[in-house]
Amino acid sequence: FTSEAMAAQVLGLKGLVGRTESRQRPRPFPSMALQLQATAVPCSQVLAPSQARSVPRRQQRSAQLLETSAAIASLGTAVASQRSVRRGVACKGAARRVISLSTGSEPVRRGPVGEAERDKCFVDKLGEAESEKLMELRGLIPGIVSKVQTEHPNWRPELWGVDIRELSESADVVILKYLRAADLDIGVAAERLQSTLTFRAQENISELVSSELPQHFQGHDTISGPDATGRPVLISRYGQMDNDLVFGDVDAFVRYRTQVMEKTMAQLKLRAGEPEDLCQVHDYTGVPLLFKSAEIKNGIAAMTKVFERHYPETKGLTIFVNFPALFSKLFQAFSIFIPERTRKKFVILAEGDYEGLFELISPENVPEVLGGILSDTRSPLTAPCQVVKVGARSSEEVELARVQRSGDVSWELRACSDVNYELLFRPEGEAEQIVSSGKALAQDGVLSGSFRAEQAGSLQCRFSNTGSWMRSRTCLCRAELVS
Repeated sequence: FTSEAMAAQVLGLKGLVGRTESRQRPRPFPSMALQLQATAVPCSQVLAPSQARSVPRRQQRSAQLLETSAAIASLGTAVASQRSVRRGVACKGAARRVISLSTGSEPVRRGPVGEAERDKCFVDKLGEAESEKLMELRGLIPGIVSKVQTEHPNWRPELWGVDIRELSESADVVILKYLRAADLDIGVAAERLQSTLTFRAQENISELVSSELPQHFQGHDTISGPDATGRPVLISRYGQMDNDLVFGDVDAFVRYRTQVMEKTMAQLKLRAGEPEDLCQVHDYTGVPLLFKSAEIKNGIAAMTKVFERHYPETKGLTIFVNFPALFSKLFQAFSIFIPERTRKKFVILAEGDYEGLFELISPENVPEVLGGILSDTRSPLTAPCQVVKVGARSSEEVELARVQRSGDVSWELRACSDVNYELLFRPEGEAEQIVSSGKALAQDGVLSGSFRAEQAGSLQCRFSNTGSWMRSRTCLCRAELVS
């Protein structure tokens, strides 16, 4: 089809759209990406058919499809809009502007189509060339879904909760992931998408999410977030696993990791401008230097194959915490051979580098076992944590909350390494009161409590590290009026 013929089919105005010069190379028309939206474009700006004929032939020949479809009268008036001529007769009603489904508000861009760029293949960054790539891949989806449903009639065509057949922003986000992963090769992207849908149908992934896994797969993962950039956070602890049970059955291990990944992917909003990838934290506490048996290697290899194939463009940032120093040195040595774009996706934190971790993920989203304050018991507090660094042989005091009236004040604190602490309430114009004091041990996790403030004042926390001659301490604290 020429672009004019396809536009006519979409708009129901076949035979009434202005012609373009036969020497002009026809361009694909992204019909599946378009929707009609009434806008406040007066029909007085639209050329009537009788007037269109009076326009010089030279200007008619220069008309483009995207100008042709930019102003169509809402009651079926067939017109052709010229780029350099904006004359017409007044009429009631409004014209219709063809807009990109992906942007939802901006008119389709005019001018020659350039080469598509991978970094622009995001819903909020699409240009015309990228939109055409998206629509070309969209055009293949009905056939892909039909093939999969032929073999799996009861399968529902969804991917991370999104029906990719729908003309929706979320579907565009998902489809663009496969397009980027294939470096904008439509054929490769379509093949990968069909492979993923077949995998999900065969393995019944939708049901896997709600299934209960054996006990030896439980308790190793925490889904929290967001991180500092808004990504969902998946934290996995490998040092507590029974390797024989966890890795003994490769298929069971892959299903376990797939379930965890699906639950994490469910935290993505899949909207324009929102994060589309994940932050993953791997805790190596208790992992021996040489822990990779043949079973572990096979399990990790099988899991990696599934994730690379069926979860494209999801690796945002991977943080290794409590990483053995030897591994850290080896990674630093070999990282010079890793592309910078890939290298930036990995962060290695030495044992006890709590400050580095809290710069990437706020403490309230980090489990207690990693030094944060996130616990299985939901905290009544919503205030963000303060991260306090206490130098060797010194003390630090911070204000936790300023109370404007009487009421109950709840507080939480923890020390990533052992320190002494004092909680002080200073009423306005009166002597300070000691709310709580003692030694905060790292192994004790979060310390919490509450007190009744009878009047306005300030709640202060003082951490003391005078007993340490060499090492500083990282502490967390927060408080708020709860009633």
